[in-house]
Amino acid sequence: MQKIRTHRLTRLFTAITYSLAIGVALNFTGHAAAAACTAPSTDYGTATVTVSVPAAATYRVWTRINAPDSSNNTYLLQIDSSTCYNVGGGSYANNAWTWIAHQNGNTSSKIDATLSQGNHTLKLIGNKPGVKIDRLIFSSDLNCVPTSSTGTECNTPSDTTAPSARITSPAANASVSGTVAVTATATDAVGVTKVELYVNSALIGTDTTSPYSFSWNTTTSSNEAQQLTIKAYDAAGNIGTDSFKVTVANGDKTAPSVPSGLTASAPVYNKVNLSWKASTDSVGVKGYNVIRDGVPVATVSTTSYSDTPVSANTSYVYQVSAYDAAGNTSASSAKVTVKTPNVADSEAPSAPEQVKATAVSSTQIDLTWSASNDNIGVTAYDVYRATTGDASKVATVNTTSYGDTDLTAGTQYTYYVIAKDGAGNESDPSEKSAATTEAIRKKSAITGTVTNSATHKGIKHAAVIITIGTNKHIIQTNRSGVYTIRNLEIGRYNVSYRANGYYSRSFSIQLTSSSVLVKDVALQKR
Repeated sequence: MQKIRTHRLTRLFTAITYSLAIGVALNFTGHAAAAACTAPSTDYGTATVTVSVPAAATYRVWTRINAPDSSNNTYLLQIDSSTCYNVGGGSYANNAWTWIAHQNGNTSSKIDATLSQGNHTLKLIGNKPGVKIDRLIFSSDLNCVPTSSTGTECNTPSDTTAPSARITSPAANASVSGTVAVTATATDAVGVTKVELYVNSALIGTDTTSPYSFSWNTTTSSNEAQQLTIKAYDAAGNIGTDSFKVTVANGDKTAPSVPSGLTASAPVYNKVNLSWKASTDSVGVKGYNVIRDGVPVATVSTTSYSDTPVSANTSYVYQVSAYDAAGNTSASSAKVTVKTPNVADSEAPSAPEQVKATAVSSTQIDLTWSASNDNIGVTAYDVYRATTGDASKVATVNTTSYGDTDLTAGTQYTYYVIAKDGAGNESDPSEKSAATTEAIRKKSAITGTVTNSATHKGIKHAAVIITIGTNKHIIQTNRSGVYTIRNLEIGRYNVSYRANGYYSRSFSIQLTSSSVLVKDVALQKR
């Protein structure tokens, strides 16, 4: 059951405040004329509202009313201009807030309205002076009697269905420029409250009225692929989304010419020198991408580059592409191949030091170490791993860190690192470092029944409050008083049990295994 804002009416029943358990905003009218309800002889004001019913059902209509006396204790309720109820009458407390669900002074004649899913129009018509209404509730639970000031104990089924959302313009992968009109559709079983537009993660605009439209100034985004996302919300907080990429292409759309005259030379075993002729562009070339063996390795603003360190006695293939300030990129240049010379180097690097293994999850251990020294230069590090027996090489990297993944939970791994230079000389192994991956945390659950200590019957809608870390979570019992708290890690928890009209109880509950713990609790009436 979803509540809305409380609205105050200045004319209806002297000083009525009114709110619905389902629906949206109230609209007010000045006269009591109605198609189904006959207008009273004295006009005490009306209120009209459109409400959205989440599911087709028979709903009991409850009114929280305050009447001055037994002669002035009714009002007229009209539903969809076709059904009129004379709500109240008969004998109930004067000058006190009272929940009633009867009509024509007969407490046995309940107001049960059979409504279809969707929108319905309600009109409240004042026909007696001095009558006040605080709240109106539609409850699909015909046996529930509200007792609190809000009546939240008579909950209707919650809405768990997210809206359906779709971006209708522009199309996916479209090229856009300037100010673009983005349009979208969104539908929901109960109703869409708002739709938001995001470009990447930035909120661009919000619209609450269908058809949904937004204005996007693409000049504030770079000339490249941008992710458009809409989020459609309903009143229950469910979110439906649609997302795809479009390409922003403002201003300069012409790519630079392809770089030409690329040459490559290897003066020493661990370095390759590149040079090429400048490209031309309609506005201006901003820089060049250097590509080695099909992989970009550098971005420069000049027409030369030294690629180092590289390995000795190895062949490499290079290309270059040019780009401008608008992000337009040329095709890659023709390929050139170069082979680095071998090197007469018999001196091995120093052994890596300060090797540290740190478990970061149940499947990963991260390694770090200090750089080795070499007379010419270190080119790579080999990482070795062992659980039992001899170690085996698991990676070769050119940095001083490595993340070892796809490991087994709760297992100790031992590592060492060897440094290499361009001539293939290897250092002594580093000192060993060990770490144990985190164990997979077992999950458990608490279940049970909250009962009346005198009748031993389950208490529906009782609150079960559990503290997890610094946060409190509330779980309600079902109609039979049964509750279940799932996905709890092994440990101790503080759990409280509360219900309207009962004394609360609190327990410290220890979970010691992944099995479900049964905790039945009996509450005493106040």
